[in-house]
Parts: sequence; structure tokens; C-alpha cells
Amino acid sequence: MSDVFYNFTESNEGVYGPAVAVILGLEMVAGLFANAVVLCITLMQRKSLSQPSTIFFTSLTAAHLLMVLLYLPVSVIAIGAEEWIFGSNFEEKKITCSISAFVFWYSVLLMTINLAVISFDRFLFIVKPHFYKQFMRPTVALILTIAVWILSAALNSTPLYGLGAYQYGPSYGSCIPTWRNVPGYLSFMAAIFLIVLAFIIVTSLWTFCFTRKFMHEQEPSQQSNVYQSKERRLFGIFGAMLIVYGVCFLPSVITGIMTIFVILPGQVYAMDMILFQLITSGSPLVQSYFRPDIKERLTFIYKRSLQMMKNIFYSRKKNNLSQDEQLS
Repeated sequence: MSDVFYNFTESNEGVYGPAVAVILGLEMVAGLFANAVVLCITLMQRKSLSQPSTIFFTSLTAAHLLMVLLYLPVSVIAIGAEEWIFGSNFEEKKITCSISAFVFWYSVLLMTINLAVISFDRFLFIVKPHFYKQFMRPTVALILTIAVWILSAALNSTPLYGLGAYQYGPSYGSCIPTWRNVPGYLSFMAAIFLIVLAFIIVTSLWTFCFTRKFMHEQEPSQQSNVYQSKERRLFGIFGAMLIVYGVCFLPSVITGIMTIFVILPGQVYAMDMILFQLITSGSPLVQSYFRPDIKERLTFIYKRSLQMMKNIFYSRKKNNLSQDEQLS
């Protein structure tokens, strides 16, 4: 590791750290609120937790909360200060930086592998519905979810054994995994993401081929799973989720590949961070729109709040009229 890379101060020219920190801070608040609402509504409805798909989406929500609760607050402070301030000496800063980078990459791996599991769950639901009812039970879904969290932690621990490194990125203003001069770590992570991406593509295309048959066999009123919308369009929640992740994640992937060969301007890294963190609020919004349990509860809360506001308005209006009558 070079001293230039590990001097814990930003080297961006033309990027105002506090401004980037404010934007990321707003994204952090939005992500925290959106994911907390989705998680709370899910936990309040025990019936929805009996569906495997709900368990998988809850795991995805937990990964977002891990990002906004443990990684973003520290990064926002560091980017605003334009240096890594957590630690009184070099060794302490190195340790806190490594922990922060571990949490960040752990969250990224969790999101990615959870998407693959959701893709598989959707594939079974549409392509093999009878097998899905027999195999995909809540206990199986819970075991798969725990396995995803353990596997992500194991894959993310390789820098502890000498494969890869977590370091302070002066171009990012926060702590991240480093790819430069670590070809083994780059190849290892690239292989993981290519395998996951290939799995998602294969299961999604396979599912698409059976979509028309599935829609023809289902009753219009049947709402047995989150993957089936009221309009019986199976693009639904998973397709919208892929769009959100693709738009937010793809620029960072392109930048990461280019960074292997060249150092890009600081503005590029800042935009990558801002766009990537939109995932934490975009994903729960997709869930809120497509998941019947979340949408129905939010609609109920909205109507109840609107009714309470109307009652308060009419009550005050009635009191004002009574006071006017007394005065007259």
C-alpha cells in the first residue's frame, strides 16, 4: 500500500466535499426512512412473512439498512471533512477505514446475491409452480437467506487473508476496496459478479419464456405472490428492481473498470457515489408500489390520515361557528 493512497486526505480537484456530503446525507435520510417504513410494515403483518418472497425482499431491505446505518453516516462525515478523521493515529485510522470498507462491500455483495435469490424464487414461481409450492416454504426461504448473509461475509473476508485490500480512496473521500495493483482480488470479485449476473440473466430469460403460459393458466383474481401484479403483468417488481439497480450500479461498474487503467476526475467518482446510493431509496419505493401488503397498508395510512385531517378541519370549523353564534 502506498503512502499517497493511505494519507487519509482527499485529493479531488474541482469537487467540494461538503456539497457532496450534503447530497449523500439527504440520500441517507431518504433511504433510512423508506427502508424503515417497508421493514416496519412487513414485520407488523405476520401473514406476509409466511411468503418466501417477502423473506427475500426483507433480506434485501436489511442490506440497504446496513448501508445507510453503518456506512453512510461515517462516509458523509469523512467526505464533508475532506479527510478520514476516525482515529487519532495512522493505525487507528487504518482499522476504522477497513471496518467501514468491509461494511460497504458486504452490503454490495448482499444486495447482489439477494437479487440472484429473488430471481431464482421468481423463476420457480412461474416456471415450476407446483414444485414451488412443495419446495419453497418459509423455512427454506429463511435458510437460504441466512446462507446468503454467511456467504457474503465469507466472500468479503478475503482481504483478511491477503487477497485484496480495504483502503482510503482519496478520489472517493471514503474507504473502499482497492483494485489497482491487486489483480488476484479483481479477478476473484469479477468472477463472483459475473456468475451472479449470468444466473440472473439465465433465470430471467427462462422465466420470460414461460410468462405467457403462466398468465393464461392463472385466474385473473388470483394474487398468490408478490410477482403477480393486479394487471397480471409479470414484469412487475423484479423487472423494476433490475432497472433501478442497473441505472444506479452500472456507472460505478464502468468507472471501476476504467480506474484499473487510469485515474478519472474527481467529479466522476462523486457522481458515481451519489447515483449508487440512490439504490437505498429506489429499491424500497419499488417494493412499496408492487408489494400488495406494503401498498395496502400505506394506502390505509394515507386514507386514515386524510380522514383525521378532515375531522380536525370540520371540528375547528364547527367550533368557530359556535363561537360566532354566541358572540352574535
